[in-house]
Amino acid sequence: MNRIMTSAKKVLGHREAVLAGALAALFIYFSWRAPGFLDAFNLLERSRYWIAPGLMVVPMTFIIATSGIDLSVASILAMSAMVMGLAFRDLGLPIYAAAGCAILTGLAAGAFNGGVSSYLRIPPLVVTLATMTLYRGVAMGLSRARPVGGFPENFQWLGQGNAFQIPGTSANPAYVPVSLLVLLTVFAAGWILMHKSWIGRFTELVGENETAARFAGIDAPLLKCLLFTACGGLCGIAAILHTAFYATAKADTALGMELEVIACVVIGGTRISGGRASIPGALLGLLIIGILQFGLEMSGIRSRNIIIIVGLVLIFTAVVNERFGNRHRGD
Repeated sequence: MNRIMTSAKKVLGHREAVLAGALAALFIYFSWRAPGFLDAFNLLERSRYWIAPGLMVVPMTFIIATSGIDLSVASILAMSAMVMGLAFRDLGLPIYAAAGCAILTGLAAGAFNGGVSSYLRIPPLVVTLATMTLYRGVAMGLSRARPVGGFPENFQWLGQGNAFQIPGTSANPAYVPVSLLVLLTVFAAGWILMHKSWIGRFTELVGENETAARFAGIDAPLLKCLLFTACGGLCGIAAILHTAFYATAKADTALGMELEVIACVVIGGTRISGGRASIPGALLGLLIIGILQFGLEMSGIRSRNIIIIVGLVLIFTAVVNERFGNRHRGD
């Protein structure tokens, strides 16, 4: 009996296992509550909406692990999308050269966030709250309140195309989106960097105790600046896939997406005060938020109520993460 209890404690103490159990519980509940929820075609098509926030979840996990935050990610996405659209339509650049401009725009915006917050010692919350408005304003100014469309089909394929068909779904064919493979590749790279390399160890050490990290020879300002820059670059990639999916670049796109990104990271077990992070947990957090929203929609819940429910889940998980984190510090 003691062995069983000990094993159970080990399993329940493993945060990713608990999240996986919560995700399984959501699948079971919504499969009963919402007919058609488990249809592979519906789930894979729905996953296209998770790509843009998912791409930003990975770098946000690193930033929050340093006890920072980036509230401007959705605004960077919108600004990068508008730069790409205008470069393609007005400057006549080939679409993939214009897509490169989106990535460069994201890198520049992220580097500005990181440089100001790291080297001028201004809290990232303050800096990115300001640039959230600044970058969105730039996007609005560039667009002049007009969307940009007319992108070629080979570009739209990035967001709307399929890689291969799921075996056994010939009656109602279900295909794996190309963008989903991109997302999984980014998560795999993030897992290697966070959990199998010095970058992850240094990131968590900076978040746990930046002073100790400095004495250990870690250039904390440079590390944080690079993380913000990488975050901006991935926002640029997210802008490409997001625009390809909707076939339109708009300045008001992705409004509020930064909160969804932060929610996924916190639910995934990354401590909001820094020092501990989990890329697998962040992926599970993304899936939990996505499945929760999808299941509630299919159950007929109104969108305003869905936002309330997701907000309550975020508050609960943030409190739990901080409690467990403080307990772990005291051990």
